[in-house]
Amino acid sequence: MAMSDSYAATASRAPHPAAPPAAPAPRLYLSGDLRAATGLARTHLDFYLREGLIVPTMRTESGYLLFDEAELATLRRIIAWREDGLGLREIRARLGR
Repeated sequence: MAMSDSYAATASRAPHPAAPPAAPAPRLYLSGDLRAATGLARTHLDFYLREGLIVPTMRTESGYLLFDEAELATLRRIIAWREDGLGLREIRARLGR
């Protein structure tokens, strides 16, 4: 058996490790998506942005604000705390912002 034949036989029998699946890209939300997911009015969302209670994850080249799942969860916590009667100072302290 020639060297190239033995290499070919060995190479064809050796299992090839499968490439790990690519991690899905994180879900990003526009401000309209946040409003739809939470039921907030635009003025309320804008207020929370101005107050620094929610922070955009990134900005597109066109200037649109994008938010990740963590900021959506933060916004949902803010809404729940407001419904429980917490003021902005307390919410800011709980968020550490």
